[in-house]
Amino acid sequence: MKPIGRLLPLLLPILLLLAACDLLSETPLSGSATPTTPVAPTATVALAIATSPPSPSPVAPLSPVRVWLPAEIAARTAGGAQEFADQIRAFETTRPELAVVVEQKPVEGAGGILSYLRTGATVAPSILPDVIALPTGAIADPAVRQLVQPLDGLFDPVETYPDAAAQIVADDRLFGVPFVSAGLTHMVYVPSPETDAIPMEWTAFISDTNHTLVLPADSRDGALFGLQFYLAEGGTLVNEAGQPDLQPEPLARALRQIAVRPENLLQSRQLKTQDEAWQYYRVGLSGFLWLRSEFYLGRRAELDAAAATPELAYSRVPGPAGALTPLTTTWAWAITTADPARQALARELIQALTMPENLAAFAERSQLLPAQREAMAVLAEGSDYFHFANGELERARAMPVSESSRQLAVIGDAVFQVLTTDASPEAIAEQAVLSLRQ
Repeated sequence: MKPIGRLLPLLLPILLLLAACDLLSETPLSGSATPTTPVAPTATVALAIATSPPSPSPVAPLSPVRVWLPAEIAARTAGGAQEFADQIRAFETTRPELAVVVEQKPVEGAGGILSYLRTGATVAPSILPDVIALPTGAIADPAVRQLVQPLDGLFDPVETYPDAAAQIVADDRLFGVPFVSAGLTHMVYVPSPETDAIPMEWTAFISDTNHTLVLPADSRDGALFGLQFYLAEGGTLVNEAGQPDLQPEPLARALRQIAVRPENLLQSRQLKTQDEAWQYYRVGLSGFLWLRSEFYLGRRAELDAAAATPELAYSRVPGPAGALTPLTTTWAWAITTADPARQALARELIQALTMPENLAAFAERSQLLPAQREAMAVLAEGSDYFHFANGELERARAMPVSESSRQLAVIGDAVFQVLTTDASPEAIAEQAVLSLRQ
């Protein structure tokens, strides 16, 4: 025991030094030599979880919302294209993580919107659109409605005009949101005491030498003029099998009406474009001019800039037993994506584009008519023309055939013949129907 006792004084400093080293190894470096009061580790962890906010994670960008629409709407005018682009950018600023990609595609044919929708789901689903623009007449087709999603709650059909509303609703479900209309036909004229009361029966109107009318009869516009008369006479455009067809009796009656006083149609038989008819009218050679709404809207700037230009008035077009029914093409937004999250984004975009002020601005700059009453009211505040157009859209009907249809081409040829030859309306009608059925 004595040797160990003599060693204790020597071992004690060494043991104390080793304990100090162990203590230093467990103390974190803080840059300060001031000792701190130790805190239990479990209490420190619990406090950090309770008081520290979670670290913000970066917002993941969403895949773009794809919009497909035809050039005749997207780029009808430079001003309209710019307005549409501006509205898309404004929408994107409200959703910084979202981009909108707009592509121009025709509705029909290879590479068209409907062709892609029918085949793209199995061929290239990643490029399919989320939002498309279609004529309401296409949406009325049950086969097309199968390609788009119901839009219940997005839009109240009473906000649009009757015929468009009827085409976007099926089985109490909504399949489209109308936004613009094109093709509204009417007459313009300089009001005078002789034109205060314009008869709406064609024979009475055109037999009055004060009522000369000019239109581009040697064109699709002349064919549309003839189509409206043909429909007013009770004609139909397909047979019982659903094939393109015309009936000779109502066509002959329509042609006879049109040719009652061809001399009061002046040079209409020689005119091929609305531009030609407009120039003819502007030099004072005719009292009335037949035209379409989009053409007139494109000439408003010219009229406003011209010095001492008399203010024009607007009238319905007289027909066999009253004013002809306008035939228009209304375009509607539809949603194609089946993904609920993307549907929500698509609905937000459509709502932004169809706000009354936005829709009014796009329609006016595109030289089209808004297809919603509130947007039309915005434009009507500063223009009598939009008051007139509003009333006409209330009674308009959808264009029943495409402008490239065989029926319209045959009617156009018949109108031209009845104004330029001595053949009877009956003979022309019979030959027209025969040519269509061959």
